Amino acid sequence: MLKKMEMNLTATETKWRALKFFSAVIVVTLLVGVSAVLLSNVIATPVSPRETQIRGWVTDLGDKGLTAKRQAAQTQLESAGEEAVPALMTALHSNNVNTRRNAADVLGFIASTRATDALKQTLSADPASAVRANAAWALGEIKDSTALTTLERSSVLDPSIQVRTNANESIARIQDSLVERAGRDPSQVNLIAVAPNSANTLYLASGRDLLISRNNGAAWETLPQALPSVVSSLAVNPTNPNILFAGMHSQGMYLSTDGGKTWQSLTRNFSNEAIGQSTVTAITVDPNNPMRVVMAHGIRVGGTGSEFFPLGILFSNDGGKTWGNVMDLEQGQLVTRLQIQNGKVYALTSDKVLIAPFN
Repeated sequence: MLKKMEMNLTATETKWRALKFFSAVIVVTLLVGVSAVLLSNVIATPVSPRETQIRGWVTDLGDKGLTAKRQAAQTQLESAGEEAVPALMTALHSNNVNTRRNAADVLGFIASTRATDALKQTLSADPASAVRANAAWALGEIKDSTALTTLERSSVLDPSIQVRTNANESIARIQDSLVERAGRDPSQVNLIAVAPNSANTLYLASGRDLLISRNNGAAWETLPQALPSVVSSLAVNPTNPNILFAGMHSQGMYLSTDGGKTWQSLTRNFSNEAIGQSTVTAITVDPNNPMRVVMAHGIRVGGTGSEFFPLGILFSNDGGKTWGNVMDLEQGQLVTRLQIQNGKVYALTSDKVLIAPFN
């Protein structure tokens, strides 16, 4: 009797397991079917004739030479304007280097701020220098100040002379646009600096006035006569936009920790009086270590417009309290921009980039 009951239980259990198995199969089948339907709907979503047309023009950008077809495509895409921007941004990731290069070029002619981030990524990461060069140029046509930090790094760190040249020219165009929006006379503006991790925060030095914008240059607040003297270089701390380093003509370097309202001289921290009376031509703060500051300086003899004698590049690992030497500079090596990367200092001069390791 007991064996019979065990057999009945086993048979019942087997039937129940079989039922559960087939139920699971049905559910999986239904899910697969629903997914297939949804996928087919996505694939089958009709593309508008206009979108098809734009995609066709973008494809024609891949021609190697300036063919009539490619030239016509560029003209049509420029005329399409904002409507063509999404397809052109997608084209920046094409496997065809010609497509990427020409897409960056057309985005520059359209000059839509929607393309700023995509072009910044292209400038920083594309393996082809021709593509990076066009991206650098395009960012200057767009004139979005949020591209300044990327352009400044590329103007020093990119191995291609053409990319560095285009980046420098684009920086100048963006800065000219900001000066105009600030309502200042370009001849009276000394420098513009952007907060690296707060790209909407900008500082503009005009004489001894310091102008501040916290909305990408749309509006400006003026701190009249806030600067100790005429500024020769200006840099913003990468983690705190209220910390500024400013080089002064023949007065060394100054520090502000309150957004430029008050300043303290760092001259007493230099090793000798000559350095304290020097003109600081470039400053940078390490993006990975905000306490590490690097500056280039020299002595100007005979006043403004006179001969300039470069002295060297110094570094500080404690926010400017103490300084050490990175390298000496020779006559003619006027450093206009500095960057730090992988334990090395990169210094842009008129004709080359100087590279030196430092601790």
